[in-house]
Amino acid sequence: MITLTMGISGMAQINSTLYFMHGIPQANRINPAYQPRCGLYLGLPLVSPARGGFSFSSQSYEDVIQRHPTENSLITFLHPLADREPYLEHLKPVNLVASNLATSLASLGFRTKIGFFSLGVATRMDGSLTYPADLIHLLVDGVEEGGTYSLDGLGANLSLFEEISAGWAGSLSDRLDIGVRAKVLLGVGNLFTNRSEVSLYTSQEAWNIRSDLLINTSLGFAEVIYNEEGLIEEIKVDEELRNPTPYEIARYAFGSGNYGFGADLGIVYRPVDKLSLNISVVDLAYIRWEQEVHQISFKGEYEFDGIEFNPFGLAEDETFGDYLDSTLSQIADSLSGFLVMGPGAPYSKRLNTKLYVGASYDIAPMLSFGILSRTEFRKRIITEHVTATANFSAGRLINLSLSYSYMHSSFRNIGAGFAFNVGPLNLYMVSDNLLNLVFWPQASRAVNVWLGMNLVFGYKSFMQGVERDRPLVY
Repeated sequence: MITLTMGISGMAQINSTLYFMHGIPQANRINPAYQPRCGLYLGLPLVSPARGGFSFSSQSYEDVIQRHPTENSLITFLHPLADREPYLEHLKPVNLVASNLATSLASLGFRTKIGFFSLGVATRMDGSLTYPADLIHLLVDGVEEGGTYSLDGLGANLSLFEEISAGWAGSLSDRLDIGVRAKVLLGVGNLFTNRSEVSLYTSQEAWNIRSDLLINTSLGFAEVIYNEEGLIEEIKVDEELRNPTPYEIARYAFGSGNYGFGADLGIVYRPVDKLSLNISVVDLAYIRWEQEVHQISFKGEYEFDGIEFNPFGLAEDETFGDYLDSTLSQIADSLSGFLVMGPGAPYSKRLNTKLYVGASYDIAPMLSFGILSRTEFRKRIITEHVTATANFSAGRLINLSLSYSYMHSSFRNIGAGFAFNVGPLNLYMVSDNLLNLVFWPQASRAVNVWLGMNLVFGYKSFMQGVERDRPLVY
């Protein structure tokens, strides 16, 4: 369990520092009402944007890995000589390890007389692992007499899908901009803990285990083979994917048969000069999983009253090891009777919706400050992040940002972003907490990075407010 918790990586939240960096066209991914300051941009495939990272809601590296008190070596918090309190005191009732990967296959935006339009195709992987605090207390403290342990919320969620989007942003007045982005989602694979209610009651007479666990999965790229007992025997990945061609990859990615829809919404309101109020909703969406759907359930109640051993009751050729193996096998057989696997019914799974509320103020022509609240709605957990930014823009040439955030129950998050323009080439990299690795790497709970390259045209025409009916030229 600890290895799995520390090993999930590759996913990060949508970047908050990017929200007020208007020198980057992809800032409209977070607020669809934002209109890029150009007439046309073209994102280079696979890198505009590309993002990744990971986060822990409760623990940092120093909580899990410690220095040995007497030797020159490292130990985990489970070591007999380790200080376990830093790890335990940071636990929440349900803890979260989250990550996501995303890369853009195509990204395009252009300005018209009725507003700014954007098109995009991206591959996304969203995932998370949740685990209750009582599970860690069982591992660390052992079982207490008369204890009741709630293991509700133990589970994993993982989705791989393609996103095809089309957006529009326009002005309703000099002070009000709105934006909307429609999405078509094509699911490739999913693992979803639909229900997780597990409890353990302990006493000297018996341990009572109650479980109601339901896991749904859709594996459109593989064949699931069951044995005679109805348990999963093998998962065979389709032959075409073992040495895939670009055509086979595209066929599985865009022809999975798992469809979903969604939308992003945004508003920018300027009540007075220099002040901007922003609100946006991202990933208001779901996917209907219908291909190669399978279901795993573990529902029942089991009472374990210990192992009774009579050394004089063993057969002549039987050892204690043989007796113990036989007894444990009987217990495993009893527990496996509660385990049911098989084809399942189609199910729907929503994406994790994010709500952004922020404000920015221009204190000088090239300098502004912003404050942003980001709320993410998961099935069992609602996470809240707050980010303050200072943004510097020197015309088209350079756009810089420095941020400080409260996220993942930690105030130790210093981020930065930059965007440079060399001719028509726009280069950028943004992170909410990459500088943590410089100032306090052992206390870091998260790292996320956005980076990319665009070809940008028509910036001068937009800034001068000049409409041209000839082709856009840098």
